[in-house]
Amino acid sequence: MNRLLLIGVLLLAPALAAAKSSVLQGKHNLSMTGPGSIRSSTEKRACIFCHTPHRGTAGTLNRPPSTVSHRHYRSSTMQATGTQGLTGSSRTCVSCHDGTVAVGQTVASGYIPLLNTGPGGRLPAGHSSNLGTDLTGSHPVSIKLQVGLKAREPTRGDPVKLDRQGLVQCTSCHDPHSEDDVPTEKKFLLKPTRNSELCSTCHSLPYWSSSSHQLQTRNFSLRSVSPTLVSSMEERGCGSCHAQHNAKGARLVKGARTEGEDQVCLSCHDSRTAPLDLTREALKPFAHAAPVAGPSGHDASESPLNQQFRLPESHAGVPRHVTCVDCHEAHSVNAQSAVAPRANGALTGVWGIDRNGQRVETVSYEYEVCFKCHADSLNQPQLRGSSAADNVRRLVNEVNLRRVFDPNSPSFHPVVAPGKNTSAVPSLIPPLTTSSQIYCTDCHASDGAGQGSVPRGPHGSIYPHLLERNYATADHTPESPNSYALCYKCHDRARLLSSQSSFSLHRRHVVDQSAPCSACHNAHGVAPTAGTPQNNAHLIDFDLSIVRPLPNGMMRYTSNGSSGGGTCSLTCHGSQHNPRSYSALTSSAAPLRIKAASH
Repeated sequence: MNRLLLIGVLLLAPALAAAKSSVLQGKHNLSMTGPGSIRSSTEKRACIFCHTPHRGTAGTLNRPPSTVSHRHYRSSTMQATGTQGLTGSSRTCVSCHDGTVAVGQTVASGYIPLLNTGPGGRLPAGHSSNLGTDLTGSHPVSIKLQVGLKAREPTRGDPVKLDRQGLVQCTSCHDPHSEDDVPTEKKFLLKPTRNSELCSTCHSLPYWSSSSHQLQTRNFSLRSVSPTLVSSMEERGCGSCHAQHNAKGARLVKGARTEGEDQVCLSCHDSRTAPLDLTREALKPFAHAAPVAGPSGHDASESPLNQQFRLPESHAGVPRHVTCVDCHEAHSVNAQSAVAPRANGALTGVWGIDRNGQRVETVSYEYEVCFKCHADSLNQPQLRGSSAADNVRRLVNEVNLRRVFDPNSPSFHPVVAPGKNTSAVPSLIPPLTTSSQIYCTDCHASDGAGQGSVPRGPHGSIYPHLLERNYATADHTPESPNSYALCYKCHDRARLLSSQSSFSLHRRHVVDQSAPCSACHNAHGVAPTAGTPQNNAHLIDFDLSIVRPLPNGMMRYTSNGSSGGGTCSLTCHGSQHNPRSYSALTSSAAPLRIKAASH
């Protein structure tokens, strides 16, 4: 029986050797037989550089510890707890890899000179294995894993493991004795990084398996990825954006900190790798984009309850910022479509602010993403006014869009709820009806959105206020399909300028008098704190640079309510409406024959 067992072991030995290489075959063999450039010219013992050769007690190592202070990885969203300094195997690994102790320095045998080392026998500066003492760009070690929604412990029998104290250490991912267990990478890894196999052992992301980034199979060629090893983001997985060591951006993101936080996204989203060209959008005159260089000010822990990184901002002195991850959760984004006001897959996993001003962990509606910055933030530029020639000046400068789109407002575009005008609006282009709702991005989006390589959404536009189409607000603008192209996207131009419109004198104002739509209408709406149903129905909120009070100080529109029509008391283009009444729609009037705008 013993003979049979011996034969079985001998037969199995070659297979075991093929599955796991020896320390003698890897760069950690620093003896004269080692395969690496850093090795001894005289020492034949391979294990002595880490292990005490004789009389060593269990766990005794032959490496003197590094005595310098290290800067450790920190994140405002990190839940794992750390120890004071490095412990366990990580303390031993770093004694070589921080470049402060000679590689050939041992406790038992003293200093053993090695070839191709730097000054003092240390790892050369700039060497790929020299992590330095600043470990903020390396995966955290000597930490207690916090099991929860996004983290889990390795399963029993998994090559990836925690140490005896339950801490993540260098040896959780690396086997220092076997360099090429993953032959394509040769980094002493216990599992391949391909297809996120190594990372997903501990990192559990709720939407990752169905995300566009996980499923992306288009070929790509990031500078840090060898096309001979990897052809798609699906294969490269987490390593497409993150580096385990020597990362230059926050949260272990690749790319220098001076390049700006959006650059890691734009390096793929330039129509060469990802089909949509966001790089071009970011360079347009009006764009949602982080600064070209330097950090945007974004922090992953931003929240209404976070006093250090408060969002919405609590006072005007805080610099405004925007970056890709304010609106998109890179681990969750997908191509799922939706119908207004529901959020589509591009916004999956993003937190937001609901219609009541409360934080929601995952948005259900698109406007909840917009409300993070365009509702209760107190540093919006509109609050400081503008000197732009076409800037519209309202009687009340209400920039909190959560209040403007409140269903209790006098009137509003139907973003949060269907509009208040339940009677027919003849100018609406089907399939729009008075019960329809719309997205913020129906108006605020890249010009040409959805055409060719132009993405949908508010990424960049040639038009002010990041509008998808032209919307002239300057007085004396000649009416044309282009002047009010944004309005004519939803409102039929021929009917709007005819007597069939819900206001039969649009043509007299817009065509004959060249008054812009914005002279009378506030495109977003009128907040409850700024108006009344009688005076501000139908988005009426006069532009004070065009509309003036009567000599008696009166400047008001009064709606006749459900019976239709209304009364204006004001001065406009030198004409005093003192007052002037308008009757309800005459439905029998023939439509004006005018070429309609394209939609």
